[in-house]
Amino acid sequence: MIADDKKKLIEAEEIYRHEFKKTLETTDTSISKTLDQVVSEVKLEKSKMGAQIMAFLNSSVGMWFLSSVVITGGAAVIQQIQHKYEVEQKNHAQLISYKFEIENRLDNMEYALRRAKTVGDAKDSLDRLFKSKFPLTPELQNRSLGSLYLNIYELVPGTEKQKAQAAINFIREMEDAEYLLQSQPDNKTIDDQEKARFNKLIQSIRELRLNAT
Repeated sequence: MIADDKKKLIEAEEIYRHEFKKTLETTDTSISKTLDQVVSEVKLEKSKMGAQIMAFLNSSVGMWFLSSVVITGGAAVIQQIQHKYEVEQKNHAQLISYKFEIENRLDNMEYALRRAKTVGDAKDSLDRLFKSKFPLTPELQNRSLGSLYLNIYELVPGTEKQKAQAAINFIREMEDAEYLLQSQPDNKTIDDQEKARFNKLIQSIRELRLNAT
């Protein structure tokens, strides 16, 4: 048999558990209702905000905003793209012009040097380092071969720059050799070894083909 005192204690514990459970259920229900209310209010505010934005955009001020900010901004982007394209096209045209002028000058230089009999003939052929005798582009006639490659160096990317720099170095060697040739009399027979040296430098420049087209 359970003593009366213990029975009363058990009953009190059961009553406490029951009351505590009711309190938890009431609190949970209250929290759920509060959350539902908050969610509903947030949805309502979002709906109001969306309506307000649409009303603003449909107003005269909103239409002005769209036209002056959004459309104008889009036009600015298009202008930037167009400007970039125009610059790229201009650079491309310059590269082609420089490339053909260089090849034409090397062709004429090599042809004249191959037929040179005297130092004077060799000087005349190598003078095309500094001035084109038969220019494809008149405005490039008085531009030196080195300056043409220097311009290309500024326009081409990556490994093409290294090729242009190497060509400039070969041209400097050719200029140094041409300078030594200037001290010799024009009527002296050109040395085959000297011609071979110039032809080798010209060939070295030719081999450094640039993807300018």
